[in-house]
Amino acid sequence: MGHDQQPLWRQVAAHTLHASFLLKAKIEEVLQRETGLLLADHEALLNLEHAEHPPRMSDIAQRLTLSPGGTTKVIDRLEALGYVARSPDPADRRATVVEITPEGRGAHARTRKVVDAELEAAWAKHMTESEAKIIVEVMERVLDDHLHG
Repeated sequence: MGHDQQPLWRQVAAHTLHASFLLKAKIEEVLQRETGLLLADHEALLNLEHAEHPPRMSDIAQRLTLSPGGTTKVIDRLEALGYVARSPDPADRRATVVEITPEGRGAHARTRKVVDAELEAAWAKHMTESEAKIIVEVMERVLDDHLHG
């Protein structure tokens, strides 16, 4: 089956994955050059900034879709920079929770500017507002099905 004969859903999925891989690499490069942080660091800070309560390491790993070891490396790096602080979970002293520090909030503001600028440059010029709404609706359904289905 040639490219033009593939079902449209397959073309959308393939293009979405390919664009995501390319954009992730570009954002990673610019983010590291301009802030010294990795995309995983940004994602961890983003999740911690929006957490209602300091999450456990296992919750962070799940949100970042990283292994426990990979999550530990990210949090170790951020802790060494003073961007996060670990403490025992008050509900279960065997577990560890992580909280963003004021310095971490500042770092997240810097990384967010870089990430937002790269995302805007890559996406905004290619779609109208109505197209963007449709894409968001479809992606939300796909993600919801994957996360809760």
